[in-house]
Amino acid sequence: MSGDLRPDDVTKLFAGLRSSTYGRASFRELADFAAHPDFRNRGPITDRIRDMRTTFKPLIDHALNPNGASIEQIFDRAESNFRMATDEQVARLSGGLKRRKAGSVLGSAIDKLRQGPKGIHLSPAEKLLAHNFGDRLIWNPALRAKGVFDDFKQVMLKNGLMTACNSDKLDDARALVILHAITVMHGVAFDIGDGMKGVLQAGYKNEEGCLEVTTVLNLEGYPKMISLKLGMFWTDLLAKNHVDEMLLDRHGPWDFPIEIQDNKLCPIGDVPELQEEDDNSTMVHLP
Repeated sequence: MSGDLRPDDVTKLFAGLRSSTYGRASFRELADFAAHPDFRNRGPITDRIRDMRTTFKPLIDHALNPNGASIEQIFDRAESNFRMATDEQVARLSGGLKRRKAGSVLGSAIDKLRQGPKGIHLSPAEKLLAHNFGDRLIWNPALRAKGVFDDFKQVMLKNGLMTACNSDKLDDARALVILHAITVMHGVAFDIGDGMKGVLQAGYKNEEGCLEVTTVLNLEGYPKMISLKLGMFWTDLLAKNHVDEMLLDRHGPWDFPIEIQDNKLCPIGDVPELQEEDDNSTMVHLP
């Protein structure tokens, strides 16, 4: 708050308050990443990866498989879409319902549809939600910069480390908190429990040139291997302002370690040479 911005201070705050987050999910998730820097198999990030695969696989099956997607896949997609939707999206797609009520209506619709002809009599609200969440693609990053910093600030307030009247002084540390989040997520391997594994990687290969953390899921069983590039953490930090000059021509995703120096991301050690992309696969980019 005095303007002396040091990455180690942010690291200590996340570690020290890991069990005192007052329900702020992103703070606990990032603290867990820092505590388990090599591997993750649970938490909001792995849940979101699982939901994204569930949402997109029926689309790919419909396009490439003669039999298309199964009805159970559509039901699963409706549920994963609902979990990933923001409160604003839920209200818009449900005719103004709150999340809890909309979830109840959607669950009832899916239960009836699973019963077959006996349960086909859906109410107008059930029809609306079943269609809007089952026949649609909804995806959002698991974390966003605004939410991460808002949660960080609220945890500081709730634990009495600052008062509301001087909390604005923390705003100068916003970029540092977000860069810290990127570094603790970058390079962490995950396993979502059914053989699907991957690694989170930072970079800024997007139209806006903003820093982000993504992962790639490889789907097998198709004529070509299909890779889904999924956005897990989206920030509003422009890379040109927050990366070392060594990374200005390396958009990523980066496959080398990084750290924070002078409020910028920089590589640790030598940067490996760029590798040509494999032409024998299909990549689907999901911002």
